[in-house]
Amino acid sequence: RLVIYVLAIAIGLLVGCLFGIQPSVNGSLGASVAHPLQASLISFGSGTALIIIGCLATGNFPPRFTTAPSGLPLWMWAGGLIGVMIVTSSLIMVPKVGSLLWFASLITGQILTATALDHFGWLGNPQVTASPLRLLGAGLLLAGLLVIVAAKWNDSRAAAAQIALPPSDEVTGIK
Repeated sequence: RLVIYVLAIAIGLLVGCLFGIQPSVNGSLGASVAHPLQASLISFGSGTALIIIGCLATGNFPPRFTTAPSGLPLWMWAGGLIGVMIVTSSLIMVPKVGSLLWFASLITGQILTATALDHFGWLGNPQVTASPLRLLGAGLLLAGLLVIVAAKWNDSRAAAAQIALPPSDEVTGIK
């Protein structure tokens, strides 16, 4: 059981690193096309092509449902829509606010939502009580987000103050 936890953490960290660079990659792509939605289309198109190749290579194409598609709840069809919102909003926002602030917001939102999903057993998740220790961890992430926001605010104010100051020779008269 410990091995699966260690493996999950290692894979999660690796995928998290990839997730961390994705908006920068997409943002650069977005700067190279006429509209952010075009960058999203290219991003999802390349991802879709890779998934189709993987499914074909493993004999898992076309998709075969174990439950009739008409019997699935609507929320199960929302994954692609959520992905489009994440990718598109990321490629728009990361160039404006930076990766750290954006990802701190995304991760905190994910943790808060995951805490509720687990606690109430929503969307097919096993029910796991939001214990005081779990709530403390989520609260610390929220506190971390607030510290990052404060740092960004402080950096912005310092940069604005630098712009407002006259060059040093005008203040001192020394050239």
